[in-house]
Amino acid sequence: MARIEQLKLAGSNRALLLLALIAGLVAAVVVFIAVSNGGDDNANPAGVSDNVTSALIATQSISVGTEITSDMVKIVSVPNDLLVSGAYADSELVVGDVARVAIAQGEQITSNKVGIAVPDKGLSGVLPLGMRAIGVNVEQVTAVGGLLLPGDHVDIVATYKIKRAPGLAEDEYILRTETILQNVEILSVGQEAQEASARIDTSADPSTTNPSYTSGDLPDNVEEQPRANTITVALSLADAQLLISFQQRADQVWAAERAFGETARAEIPPHEVILVE
Repeated sequence: MARIEQLKLAGSNRALLLLALIAGLVAAVVVFIAVSNGGDDNANPAGVSDNVTSALIATQSISVGTEITSDMVKIVSVPNDLLVSGAYADSELVVGDVARVAIAQGEQITSNKVGIAVPDKGLSGVLPLGMRAIGVNVEQVTAVGGLLLPGDHVDIVATYKIKRAPGLAEDEYILRTETILQNVEILSVGQEAQEASARIDTSADPSTTNPSYTSGDLPDNVEEQPRANTITVALSLADAQLLISFQQRADQVWAAERAFGETARAEIPPHEVILVE
């Protein structure tokens, strides 16, 4: 009987040992889950999850031309579907820059809203990098009745004669009207000009472009210059050569004003009529 009792006790000890091992494993799993959750809370504080992203916002209203300081901005968590394209997530990238546009309190700060201050150097401080300022001779009739303003965008249309074209009589010629340039920005009308604005800092991303409709800031109380005989436009060097060539040989060069914000280009064939001298 003693032998049987010893076997029963040994079996009970093994069962207790097995239960202890199972309990230990369960406790270890519970501790692991708790630690893991605690670690996630530290990585994503204040309810931050995979559905939100850090973004830099303004803690106060920031007017145009104001240098941004550290107390003007802070980082917050923003739902991914409300994150603005180009929004910063690091205050060090904007502190010391200048507001290019007015920024409202609570507004996300993006790359196109801040830039590097440009000293007032006349049109050279307004002109986009890589562009050239070119004057266009105009009259009231060729400049929308003298109603053009700095910051407007126009298409440039030229009219010129083609003589001795094949199939024409000696006294006939073709009068061609041709749109030679589209979506051209006006920097100044007479002496009324845009003013220098902060430039976007492209050092971090050289592919960054200026999305603003105007290259500079419009002067306060800008006025029409109906008697102005020159408008100054911003063109690439190749387009500047084209415009100069047409001004030298065209009968007239016209500026056709665009609706505000319109930037689309269209394929417009030249219009031709045969006339008699």
